[in-house]
Amino acid sequence: MIKSHFAFIVALLFSFFTEAQYQFSLPDNFRKQRDLPLVEMPISMNVNLRDFGALPNDGENDAPGIMKALNFCKKIARTGATGIKLVFEKGRYDLFGDSDPKKTHIIYLGNAKNLTIDGNGAEIIIHDPLKGFFSVFKSENIIVKNFFIDYDPLPFTQGKITGVNIKDKYFELKIDEGFPSLSESMFQEASRVWGMLMDPEIPGKLKDGSPNLFATKEFEQLAPGHFKVKLKSINLLKTMEIGDLYVHLARTNGCSIFKSGESKNITYLENTNYSSAAGSYNAFNMEEWNIIGGQVLLKPGRIHSANADCIHVNGGKFGPWIQNCLFEGYSDDAINMKANKRNILKQLSPTELVVKFNVSKGDILRIYNPREGKLIGNYEIVSSKPLGKGMMQVTLPEPINETLDVGDTKTNDVAYLDTESNESFVIRNNTFRNARRYGILLQNSFGVIERNIFENLSQSAITLVNGVDWGEGFIAHNITINQNIFKNCGYDATYLSDYNAAAIKMRVTKLKNLDAKGKWNGVATAPWKGLENIVISNNTFLYNKRALSIECSANTVVKGNKFIRNQKDLSGENEILLESNNTNLVFEN
Repeated sequence: MIKSHFAFIVALLFSFFTEAQYQFSLPDNFRKQRDLPLVEMPISMNVNLRDFGALPNDGENDAPGIMKALNFCKKIARTGATGIKLVFEKGRYDLFGDSDPKKTHIIYLGNAKNLTIDGNGAEIIIHDPLKGFFSVFKSENIIVKNFFIDYDPLPFTQGKITGVNIKDKYFELKIDEGFPSLSESMFQEASRVWGMLMDPEIPGKLKDGSPNLFATKEFEQLAPGHFKVKLKSINLLKTMEIGDLYVHLARTNGCSIFKSGESKNITYLENTNYSSAAGSYNAFNMEEWNIIGGQVLLKPGRIHSANADCIHVNGGKFGPWIQNCLFEGYSDDAINMKANKRNILKQLSPTELVVKFNVSKGDILRIYNPREGKLIGNYEIVSSKPLGKGMMQVTLPEPINETLDVGDTKTNDVAYLDTESNESFVIRNNTFRNARRYGILLQNSFGVIERNIFENLSQSAITLVNGVDWGEGFIAHNITINQNIFKNCGYDATYLSDYNAAAIKMRVTKLKNLDAKGKWNGVATAPWKGLENIVISNNTFLYNKRALSIECSANTVVKGNKFIRNQKDLSGENEILLESNNTNLVFEN
């Protein structure tokens, strides 16, 4: 009965998604209103890529021709022409990187306006597994659409475990035919190299109850395609069994498929990518940018897609609009959004600070003490002036009545820019399924998450927690989570062991061990009730362990939801809500 009831809800929601395709409406909980997504522009001139030497299906490097065509389009736009469209022919385009390690992407577009780049169904094959595809910066009104993107060689490999040796700390891996060898240089050169145990029945999904990360670069070839993989942890080896499916990836942070910076009205429309050196979409300091109808997909025969977050966003004046997309098989969070931070280098007076990097008059600083887990205060900047060497002097409207702990480490007091917290974001009518870690990690403000499906994610579907031990990411506030479906989220070893694991998890943290000698201090629950004005309404939960964990919040409202425990729950625990340290929590079951 439960199964049929849940299937009926999913069918209704999918039907709604189909009918609602590309119908955009603004939510009513924004502090700042934004434009609707840019999905088309008037075209005054078509530019054919072929005319610049990039021909499909010839096996030659098409990157130089694409760059020549983009530069031509920019030049035409500077003459005052609007609506320039660069048109690809359908077919395969091969892109080769160069040896410059500073270049994270193969194609760059900067200082451009009013340009549509139409892939027309073109297949982009990237032949450097340590590079991303397309970077756009300091541009406005750009549409990139209709591309299919993949790698050769792939930036990961997959296979089956054929042996486990606990005593000598290694396992044996037989790589599937057609996938890269662990002797490839990328498995040494990439910044993050690690593996995952995969589900035998559902491609992209992690194995139930397994750890979610096996980090190693130590390989020994036993025979062609057959490797001994060394691990330092006996406990990790004990979770492996002969016959387990396994993925090992070569992740190069910063090398996403698409990168966007310091730009406005950038839209990625109906693009599909099957693998990536890092994430799929990376953005920083953006305004009103959009991912519409995009897909991160598993190709037949593969059990992995993107090597990192599908969407990773560092602070912008406006957040992304993500609608009608499908994300599956990725190996980190589907969406990760953060507010920008500014290290406080000096406290000149109670109202004057020196901070690292740019701030402007009118920006709102939220100053946080990560050692005690308390908010020092919110301050709208009255004035600012550059001091050189990346430093700014700022004046606050009222005094800080304490001496700050200044510096540029994660243990010092830190200022977060609430006006660069990716506000006015929309995540609507998307599917996140069969993947590692979170669906969405929120460290930002003023947005709506509605009518999405979260299925078979190894940890929480939505997490609202500050990244105090990472030294980045602040407190989410003013978020509406409405009419979503959460199905079988939370089944890996980390989720099953966390005291506060839940399909939706909320918590404010502080640093736990200030005297730690290594990289990590650990975290503890903070006393500050910083998660403010969160609404969780009209969702359906088929949950593992618990549906909701709500800590350190003020004015959270939970109403109109349906809660069903998953019959396949591995946790051995069962409660709808864990709650602690909240003010004005309204819970209607």
